[in-house]
Amino acid sequence: MKAKKLLAMLCCGALALSVLAGCGGSGDDKKGETQKQETEKEDEKKEEATKADPSDPVGYYQFSYEVEGNGLWVNYIHLYDETSIGKVFYAGYASNQIAIAGTYEIEEKSCDYKVHMTREDVLDDKEGKNKKEGTADYTITFYSFDGVELGSCAYDGEYIYNDTETISGTGAEQVAFLRDVEGLDSKYGQASSGYGGEKGMPYVKAYSEADETCTVTLNHDSTYSDMMEMEVVGTWAKEADGVTYTLTPDSESDTAAVLVVSEDGMSATYTPDGGEAAELKIDKKKPVAFKYAAVIAGADNTLGMDIDCWINCYSDKTCEAFIGTHGVEMAIDAGTYENSTDGAITFHFEKGGDMSSDNIDEIAFTCAGTPAGDIGATLTRE
Repeated sequence: MKAKKLLAMLCCGALALSVLAGCGGSGDDKKGETQKQETEKEDEKKEEATKADPSDPVGYYQFSYEVEGNGLWVNYIHLYDETSIGKVFYAGYASNQIAIAGTYEIEEKSCDYKVHMTREDVLDDKEGKNKKEGTADYTITFYSFDGVELGSCAYDGEYIYNDTETISGTGAEQVAFLRDVEGLDSKYGQASSGYGGEKGMPYVKAYSEADETCTVTLNHDSTYSDMMEMEVVGTWAKEADGVTYTLTPDSESDTAAVLVVSEDGMSATYTPDGGEAAELKIDKKKPVAFKYAAVIAGADNTLGMDIDCWINCYSDKTCEAFIGTHGVEMAIDAGTYENSTDGAITFHFEKGGDMSSDNIDEIAFTCAGTPAGDIGATLTRE
């Protein structure tokens, strides 16, 4: 009897241990499942936080790649938040060697696209068949600062499907720019070849007719350069009247100023704090996206003196060639230009005809019958 009772007690004890063990295992499983669910929720939150939102486009979008011998080649579009002059964009190509700036507008309007998505797609596309086609729900339109439409393309918050002809640069034509959620913290951010090298592009430039080296330049990124006496740099803000600009220097030892542009936009009044007002002219020349230049020795031209020769390449894909010396310049040819995905550039001049380079760094330029004789020189990108 005692033996049976002892056996029963042992069985009950074993059963209790088994149940307890089962409970413990179930608890660990539930805890692990809970942790897994929490991790998944956290991942979802992170994904949601970085998810592209077409209604919040501010940031950097890039199409970048390595170039043998030149390192990382950064091409990007920077969309700014609303500023006193509207929503500003900056497009930097070939590591900021080509730069375009203006304003942009995004509409909830469908837009078709046909672009290369990666650099590999570009290099492998010998027959032009690697472009991805599709339709996005949004359209982004780019404008110059004087309101001229530069082009529009598809946008979905994640990509700018940039198939415009004007907002383009060598090695990044008809391609998709991917949103870089890390911005300045990414590998494309701090280097001067990337976002950190964004150049100030003129929004307003005024100069003294008496001395054209005396200038005031307001840039797209709200920085300015005041060269009326010695250089002063700082930030500017457009006032509510739409014609007054307040210039605040970075250094407290420098002089602040106010620039008031006339209603017709042709002139401006510059007044430094505690100083006399000066009348300036507004520079209406088109912004230069990039430039090629060289000095032609006196022995190589009919003037018998060293002269400068350069080509201004504008953001609207037009160009002008000049010669000049001692502050006097003369246009000698004009035309258009185009970039290609292999890094070359081709000019179509009215007088000189077509001229192509093998790379982005230089161009063999010729122009016959100029005041300095027949010009023939290799111009280097500045």
